[in-house]
Amino acid sequence: MYKLLAIDMDGTLLNSKGNISEGNKEAIKRAIENGVKVVITSGRSIGGLNRFLEHVGLVGENEYIITNNGGSIYRTNDFKCISYKGLKGSDLMKAYKLSKELGVKISAYVEEGCIFPEDNEFVKFEREHIGTPVKIIDFDKDVNDNDEIAKILFLGKDNDFENYEEKIPREFFDNYHMVKSLSFVLEMMNKECNKGYGVRTLAEYLNIKIDEIICIGDQANDLEMIEYAGLGIAMGNAIDDIKNIASYVTDTNDNDGVAKAIYKFVLGSGCK
Repeated sequence: MYKLLAIDMDGTLLNSKGNISEGNKEAIKRAIENGVKVVITSGRSIGGLNRFLEHVGLVGENEYIITNNGGSIYRTNDFKCISYKGLKGSDLMKAYKLSKELGVKISAYVEEGCIFPEDNEFVKFEREHIGTPVKIIDFDKDVNDNDEIAKILFLGKDNDFENYEEKIPREFFDNYHMVKSLSFVLEMMNKECNKGYGVRTLAEYLNIKIDEIICIGDQANDLEMIEYAGLGIAMGNAIDDIKNIASYVTDTNDNDGVAKAIYKFVLGSGCK
């Protein structure tokens, strides 16, 4: 029996309009009623996720959420952080210098939201599409070496991060975890940090075994958790790298792919 279901948000639980469908809500409700621990597992910060929690019945003393691509785990009744693995301000300043060399924008997730060194088109995207509180600061003056930084985002155009491994100095791959989460977003995190790490950390905290875990996702930042899970499921709209490693490919995010996976593997009843 599966006991933990980790679900990515963008491109997975959320449809193309940024909403959770009624079909997905009902399936998650039924999974919870059947004793399965359902955990949203996202690259977003808590500020871009908390408004969705009540929609799927995931607010409570024994409910959890994995944010920042596995770097942070919170209990959802009081948002107490039970696990954190991040970066420092000194890492942000190295990334800031690199962003200038690459000719792309940059932002960083911190506990209170997202910080930018300037106002640009991505500020609006973060505020309105993701829903994260945003603050614009002077990185050169206001970022201290020991500041806690959850993760860093390089932000560009769709083709800016193609073959990014060839454009970025080797030291960044040696010292950090670098992953493209969207066509225009390249993320930089603690070397040990990924969604697989986050799911494993929570599973150990809850005493849940690997073969009792399902993970569902669609993008490169979901790879480690899908590899880690007892059952890794790719969305129908997932990139090929995710489909190739998944044990099963469900329907798309616009056609209740999460719900169909839940009915098939958790409730054992086919799609209702």
